Amino acid sequence: MDSREETELAHYLAISRAVAGEMDLQNVLNGIAGAVKSKLLDYHHLDVAVVLPGDKSKHFALETGIETVWNRDGEGRPNDLAPVRQVLNGELGSLMTGDAWADPRFHFDGADDAPIFEANLRSRIHVPLTVHGEVIGVLSFSSPQRDAYGEEDVRKAQNVADLIAPYFYALNMSDQAQSSARAAGAARGREHSLRHGAQRLTEAMEAERRRLGMELHDQTLADLSAVFRRVSRLAGQPGPDSAELQEIAKAISRCTTDLRSIIENTKPGILDLFGLSQAIEAQLERATQGLDRRVKTSVSDDTGDLLERSEYRLQLAVFRIVQEAVTNAVKHSECSKIDVHLAVVGEHCLEVTVANDGRVPAEGWRRSGRGVDNIRIRAALIGASVAFERDPMGSGSRTVLSIPCEIVRAGTETPEAAAAIATDVGTLDAAALAAAGKRVP
Repeated sequence: MDSREETELAHYLAISRAVAGEMDLQNVLNGIAGAVKSKLLDYHHLDVAVVLPGDKSKHFALETGIETVWNRDGEGRPNDLAPVRQVLNGELGSLMTGDAWADPRFHFDGADDAPIFEANLRSRIHVPLTVHGEVIGVLSFSSPQRDAYGEEDVRKAQNVADLIAPYFYALNMSDQAQSSARAAGAARGREHSLRHGAQRLTEAMEAERRRLGMELHDQTLADLSAVFRRVSRLAGQPGPDSAELQEIAKAISRCTTDLRSIIENTKPGILDLFGLSQAIEAQLERATQGLDRRVKTSVSDDTGDLLERSEYRLQLAVFRIVQEAVTNAVKHSECSKIDVHLAVVGEHCLEVTVANDGRVPAEGWRRSGRGVDNIRIRAALIGASVAFERDPMGSGSRTVLSIPCEIVRAGTETPEAAAAIATDVGTLDAAALAAAGKRVP
């Protein structure tokens, strides 16, 4: 190795030392600039175009010496409009020109070439940054003098590019990973906020249901009952209007029955008093009463009452989901049997299955409707998932609610505490459900 080669090697080692430990791409480029200028290559403008990892049809630019619009746009710039597109796209191994102003390779329809004129970039060298045989960017040296560079300068520029390419690749991928992690964290934060807001909104709606149920029970139902007793008494007395009064009494009786059903649906009192399993059994009994067919029902809990010890809001959500699934089965499937089963699956999941033996059409049976949407939304609000399964022979279907066990075991809460949390309706984030594009009834 002669003295010239030793000197050149020393300059390359100086570049390595200049970028060692730097974690910012611009600082890396500044370190390269100081080690290169007047030692390996003289230049007026030094820049690097780096391909975006997430979109390889675009790149961003870093510059030193002069700042141009190439480096002012935070968004990626299209590779196909870059004056150095032939190197970026791997069509040329390098590109050198004695006068970029007049070289047609830099100027074409839509070319991002304004800085060549504005910054007086005449002589130019462009060499690829290559990692694992893939071009990840282009290193460029420019001078205001015409014909300032030769083939020896291209060789030196390529040596510098080969030296720094792995460094740029590693830092660029690291930045991309950090950006992705920040974006994912922000998305999780937004999801948590939406879910929290939607949960609070649902709690307030449940509290309002409870209040409405109590008012209907204590006032409206009592008034209707009193009217019914008076009309019944009048209907039992002889007179020309007794038949009409009897019809009125029957109508009031039907209204009273319907109103009691509404109250039970708005305020699941058995859940408050006796727990989830008893509430589900009572719901099955109510839903199958008065049908023109006999429907067998059963409730089994193989979880060791795990849900019974969970938060009240979780029990209430499970009850509402089962209530909707049972109602759908009774209305649409012509079933003769409905089974509700609670079980722990593996170590991490609790499943609530509502199965029926009713008729299921071959197509469209899972088509989104109000009931199905309600189930999906309520499941999402408690961090659970739901699946709708059809028997291959078309003789039954299942609604399977899967709840992570860590959610079930998260804590305990009383109905009074849940109602207290939901008292301040004015502070609820109603936009949470609007963002989901749904409305929980």
